[in-house]
Amino acid sequence: MVQGTVKVTNVKGLHIKPAGEMSRIALSRPCRVYLKVREYEVNAKSVLGILSAQVKCGEDVTIVCDGEGEEYVLEEILKAVNNRFGIE
Repeated sequence: MVQGTVKVTNVKGLHIKPAGEMSRIALSRPCRVYLKVREYEVNAKSVLGILSAQVKCGEDVTIVCDGEGEEYVLEEILKAVNNRFGIE
C-alpha cells in the first residue's frame, strides 16, 4: 500500500472534469484507489464518489493505492493534481 497527500489548487476544487480525470487514472490499473479528505473516504474509481466528497480549493487530500500498479496510479494522480488537471 502506498499513499500521498497533495493540496487541490483548482479554483473550483474537484469538479466534474478533474474528478473524471482522476477516476480515469485510477481505473487504469487493478489496484484499489481511494481518496481521503476531512471525514470522507471515497472510491477514486467512481466519479460520483469523488464528487460526493466536495473537495474545495486549498484542501489537502490523501490518495491511497493498494495492489498491482499502485505506484504508477499514485504517481499519475499526484502529478495530475499538481498540474491542476490541465485546467486554468
